[in-house]
Amino acid sequence: MECTITGITHKGEGVARIDGKATFVTFTLPGETVKVEIIEEKKKYQRAKLIEVIAPSSNRTTPVCTHYYECGGCALQHADYETQLALKQRIVEENLSKLGDIQAPVHPIIGMDSPWGYRNKVEWHINRTGNKTLMGYFQSESHKLVEISSCQLISKEMQELSKYICDHAEEIHLPENARLTIRQSSLNGKLMVIISGRGSFSMDVTPLKNMTNVTSVYGVENNESKLLFGKEQLIEKIGPISYQISPLSFFQVNPVQTKKLFDIVKAYANLSGTEKVLDAYCGTGSISLYLANESENMLGIESNSQAVEDARSNALFNQVNNADFLTGKCETIINQIEADFDLAILDPPRTGCQPELVQAIAKKKINRVVYVSCNPATLARDLALFVGLGYQVQEVQPVDMFAQTHHVECVVVIERE
Repeated sequence: MECTITGITHKGEGVARIDGKATFVTFTLPGETVKVEIIEEKKKYQRAKLIEVIAPSSNRTTPVCTHYYECGGCALQHADYETQLALKQRIVEENLSKLGDIQAPVHPIIGMDSPWGYRNKVEWHINRTGNKTLMGYFQSESHKLVEISSCQLISKEMQELSKYICDHAEEIHLPENARLTIRQSSLNGKLMVIISGRGSFSMDVTPLKNMTNVTSVYGVENNESKLLFGKEQLIEKIGPISYQISPLSFFQVNPVQTKKLFDIVKAYANLSGTEKVLDAYCGTGSISLYLANESENMLGIESNSQAVEDARSNALFNQVNNADFLTGKCETIINQIEADFDLAILDPPRTGCQPELVQAIAKKKINRVVYVSCNPATLARDLALFVGLGYQVQEVQPVDMFAQTHHVECVVVIERE
C-alpha cells in the first residue's frame, strides 16, 4: 500500500496515517510518498516495512555505510546532515510540546563540522563458533548479530585494532560470545582494549603488547575488571580539565561536541564563585570538575562506585579542592543532607530523573536547575514535574552529540518562580 510520510518519531522513524492509524516506517522522511507493508499491528499504532520510495524527498541521500539498512545502529544516514539537524530540532520541539506541554524557546540545534568518525568508544559483539569468528553489532531490538566490516562513526585506528583482535581471536583465546570495547583518547590517540566474557582474565594478550597505540588491555568478568597489560587509565581532556577514564566508567563519546555541551552548561549555570552546587548523576565528575573553579563548592552524587572513585581521583589530578563526591542514589542522599544549594545540575540516564529527586529539589527550594538530557521524551516528562512544583522552563539548547543516529542531547535551564 502507498502512504505519505507526514512526521517523525523520537527514534527517527517516519510517521504516516493509514486508515486513520499512526504508522511508523523506518528509513523514510517527511514529505515522501512510499510503498509499505504492515509488519506489526497494535491497538493505537502499527509498524510498516519500507518496500519502495515512490516520491523521494530532495533531502534524501545515499548512506555512506554499506551496513546501514541492516545494522540499526544509525537511523538517519538516508538524510543529508542539514536535514538530520532539522529533524532532531523538530523531535525536541514536538516532544516538549506534546508530552510535557512545555512552551519554552528551543534554540537552533548545534551541529558538527564533521559528522563522521567522532566516537571515542565502540562496543562490538564477537561470536566464536568453531574456526569462525564474527564481529559486529546486534540488530535493533534483537540479539541477531550483524557482521560489520567497517563502521563510519569510529576512527581508522579503532577500526584497524578491532579487525586485528577479531583476526587473532584464537591466538588471544578470546572468550566465546565476548564483548569487545575499545576506547580512544582524543588527547593523544591512545587506545584502551576491554574484553568482557567468561575466561577473559586468562587471555593471552601478547599479540596486543606490541601495538603502537594500545596503552592498556582489560578483562572483565561479572562486572569486575582486571588489568592484563599496560596503564590503568586512559587520559581524556575537555577544555582545561583532564580526565582519567577507567574501563567501566561512563564518559561522553563525542569529545568535540562535549566541549560545546559543557560550555552551554557553564553559561546556563551563570556562576559567580559564591554558589553551592549539587551535581546529581555526576558520573566520573566530568561536569562537576568543569565548573568547580567557578563555584564555592560542588557536591556530586552517583550510584556507580567506580565512577565516584574516578571522580575523586580526577579532582586530585586537576588539583580541584572544592568538589566532593558521594556514592548512592541521588533521590535518597539529597534527602539525607542538610546543606542548601543555589544550583542543581542534572545529567540522568535515558530513563530520566526519579520523581523523588525532582520533589526533593523543589522541597529544598533550589532556585536554578540546569538539566542535561539525552532523551527528549523523558526530558519532557521531568520538565512537566518541575513546572507542577513551581518552576519555569526558561530555554532549551539541543546539541547533536550523535550524528547519523536518532539521539539528541539537550541542555535546559529551569528557574523557580
